[in-house]
Amino acid sequence: MIDGQRFRMLIAALPILCLAWDSGAQSSIPPADLVIRGGTVITVDPQDQIASAVAVVGDTIVAVGNEQEISARIGPSTLVIDLKGRALLPGFIDTHSHIEGLARSEYLRIPVQVPPLENTVAIIAKLQERQATLLPGAWLIGQGTYLQPMPSREDLDEAFPDNPVDIRWSGHDHIINHTAAITLGLTKDTPDPGGRGRFERLPDGEVYICRDVDVGLPTQEFASGQTKEAVRGVLEDFYLRNGVTTVHDMSPSPALRAYQELRAEGRLPTRLVVSFSAAPGDPKFIVPSGLHTGFGDDWIRIGGVKIMLDGVWGTTAYTYEPHEKYSAAEGWAPNNYGGAALSQAELDARILAAHEAGSQVYVHALGDRAQDMVLDAFERAQQAHFRPDARLRIEHFGHAFVQDPERTADRLARMKRLGVVPACHVAMMWRVTDTVLMEKDVKFFPMKTIIDAGFHPPGGADTLGTQNFATNPLFTIGRAVNRDSKHGITVHPEEAISVVDAIRMFTSWAAEGTLIEKSRGTIEVGKLADFVILSGDPLRVDPKTIESLEADMTILGGSVAYTRR
Repeated sequence: MIDGQRFRMLIAALPILCLAWDSGAQSSIPPADLVIRGGTVITVDPQDQIASAVAVVGDTIVAVGNEQEISARIGPSTLVIDLKGRALLPGFIDTHSHIEGLARSEYLRIPVQVPPLENTVAIIAKLQERQATLLPGAWLIGQGTYLQPMPSREDLDEAFPDNPVDIRWSGHDHIINHTAAITLGLTKDTPDPGGRGRFERLPDGEVYICRDVDVGLPTQEFASGQTKEAVRGVLEDFYLRNGVTTVHDMSPSPALRAYQELRAEGRLPTRLVVSFSAAPGDPKFIVPSGLHTGFGDDWIRIGGVKIMLDGVWGTTAYTYEPHEKYSAAEGWAPNNYGGAALSQAELDARILAAHEAGSQVYVHALGDRAQDMVLDAFERAQQAHFRPDARLRIEHFGHAFVQDPERTADRLARMKRLGVVPACHVAMMWRVTDTVLMEKDVKFFPMKTIIDAGFHPPGGADTLGTQNFATNPLFTIGRAVNRDSKHGITVHPEEAISVVDAIRMFTSWAAEGTLIEKSRGTIEVGKLADFVILSGDPLRVDPKTIESLEADMTILGGSVAYTRR
């Protein structure tokens, strides 16, 4: 037992002992491997803190603060990067891309996007360049994007009488010439498809445009060994160089094998979250394998299961009211409500199978009627097998927001109650035309409404439907803030959001939407040291110039992975 005098002596010595301990603790802090300082650190943390320096040990952030605090962690071997007034952000996260599809577009198909091409004459010329290298009868496959001008059937037939032609507006819509129609057996007697698919026909009944229907169009494949280099090139050129450090990919299995090989070789340009599409007619997809969301590591991680339900706005999205007329080139037809690829029972079964197996579920549902089908299925899945944080997602929710007050209010309330994540790809707003804006009672990309309702929409390029340069998150951030399209019009300006919220779509909200917020998405102690250094400060520049900023440097796990020359 301690007597009174010894106890008083011990109490008197405590301040000295504490000081000695604190001094020892300070001196024992190891130097950082990397320090970044001298600019604006936009942490995107829950408090929206702005710092001026960051310290990294290994692949992990160990300190965030001011320069004086962080300078104490600089040692003889510390790499110090001077921001020189520039901005440091969390590495961007893209939550919806198709890497192998983009690779095919870049390396196998004929690029006919307008822009950069000027008009339909330039499209024909581009196709003719490729035709000159091919034999008669070979397919000409062009890759375009939504709502761009396309050559007429007459122009295609005149220019290419001996070659079948397929020009893709996206992954959904294809315009074909007469030779292609004959090759595929698509005559005036071909019956209309069921479900979500539809044909647009010439006056004589021959099929001219195929929308969301499998008619046997050729799919170009990479030769053995080429897939690996193709996806590596896309990840490096279109993502890493734009400051994207994590890509949520929805490619078929050959890409997954390529990713694993690149990882083993130390050549994987970005981190990946890999998801799978549900196979037609099989409600189990990857469930028997036992793999589900979260399997893997910080470099390659299993995401979830994607299910296709309807198509695109204006043609095949499943709606309560018919689509209005877009333009003659888009092949508008009266009383078009779109369609669904699955019945309610089939959709319920697929979602429940994936949900019970522990997978996050994403459903492509752009039309309001399709979205209600999805919410019914989500609700039934949760009733049958409740998961407290499933974060079920509706892909493309909000691309076209039907102003039906009763249904819309109910839909948003149900989504909130079920914890549904609305994934909206604002890059596509760039395609909106003045004709599209004439659609009555429809608002396109209502991001402010969605955010004000309490949702955190994640961002993504959806590379099968957008121009390839939309893989740069700053392009989408510019659209979300400025609400402008390539046609020089402003799209519902009242739906503009702040620069900070637009950044969140590709950082903290993107991480939440992909269930990886514990490791990335913000600049906080304990998270992965994934960063992008921008050429300027997006919070200070004129919002109209945001997309002119560039990624000067991309840092992955504390190592410099890309530097702009």
